Amino acid sequence: MGLLKNIKVDDLDGGDDNQKGYKSLLHGSSPKIKNFNTFQEEIDYITQYLQQMNKDEIQIKEICLVARTNNLINQYKNAVEDKGFETYLIKRTEAEDQNTSGLRLATMHRVKGLEFDRVIIAGVNQGIVPFEKLNIQTYDPVIKQEAEVHERALLYVAATRAKKEVIVTSFGVPSKFLRETFN
Repeated sequence: MGLLKNIKVDDLDGGDDNQKGYKSLLHGSSPKIKNFNTFQEEIDYITQYLQQMNKDEIQIKEICLVARTNNLINQYKNAVEDKGFETYLIKRTEAEDQNTSGLRLATMHRVKGLEFDRVIIAGVNQGIVPFEKLNIQTYDPVIKQEAEVHERALLYVAATRAKKEVIVTSFGVPSKFLRETFN
């Protein structure tokens, strides 16, 4: 909820939803936020986590790695496969086959409406979340604010796909959303 703090959201009844009285129906642990110096260090952490899940006999197919862009998803896919893990890409154009094994991979947009026991939101770096390549070329502060709210909402949706555990990772400079929300 810290991601949406002080952000006005239309309650669709002519007012604003201020999240007063918000209560989650799920009660997992607080999100784990991890920042690393390099992509490789981030991958090492993620694969160590997956190895621990295997040791704990937790099915990897109950875990979804989420990233902001398809390009990032492909980088994480290749990196985790290089470490010996099977992956399953949840595509935009078809329903998820829940019988297929492997670590789930999806973009923040694609994961909307899905649920997993555990979610790893990877690559939450400055320039990626919020995604600077959207290149909103305007001096209008309302349009800029709406774009930022949209990016915050994407991260919020990704985090709320988890039923039991959320891990948020970044490398280099973390997203300003992480710095503002968790510092």
